[in-house]
Amino acid sequence: MPRKTRRDAVANRERLIEAAFDLLAQRDADLSVRELALHTGHGVGTAYRHFPSHDDLIRALYDTAWERITASVADLPPSTTAWGHLVALLDKTTTTLADFPAVRAVMRRMYDIDPDYAPAAGMAATLQSLIDAAVAEGAMRPGITGGDLALTAFALGGMVGNPSAPEREMLRRHLVVFLDGLRADGHATDLPATTMNPRQFHTFVHRSNAPAKPAHHP
Repeated sequence: MPRKTRRDAVANRERLIEAAFDLLAQRDADLSVRELALHTGHGVGTAYRHFPSHDDLIRALYDTAWERITASVADLPPSTTAWGHLVALLDKTTTTLADFPAVRAVMRRMYDIDPDYAPAAGMAATLQSLIDAAVAEGAMRPGITGGDLALTAFALGGMVGNPSAPEREMLRRHLVVFLDGLRADGHATDLPATTMNPRQFHTFVHRSNAPAKPAHHP
């Protein structure tokens, strides 16, 4: 019986976290433990047992988000070059952030709570080693830092949440343009086909993080 109770508690916690991500993605606003409980139909006491305070909820969301992002890039397609690995890493990170739009809201709340909390800091040295290897093989221009790559991933991945197929192609198209600008060999990569019409582009740059609504044509 205790084991079953434990499994139920874990499942309840996971449902609360998923619901919190959904709410934050839709509105990009703060979220209280009580509000989360009422939204999910869980008892307020149950929610507070998992997250005794607002800070505990945000920290749990932040840690879960970071775990998912690192898991998404843990099994990239094999590449024989550092450049190829960097391209795959940036592409996967960008699309993961776009498919997980609550991340930016959670990051902002976490910074308000604990601005020095940075579990991703350990990745900086690994990323810089990969950049140095790409420079050494003659594929990447010197002077590029991990921050340059991370900023692009967050800028593109945070443009819109839950991208449609044309929006996803637009993100990848811009990523190709950016990456070619980092090359040392002047190589120009074939651009993904442009499948976004003016109406779709208008929706892309205006809509919220909810899934895109079908375009209405007169």
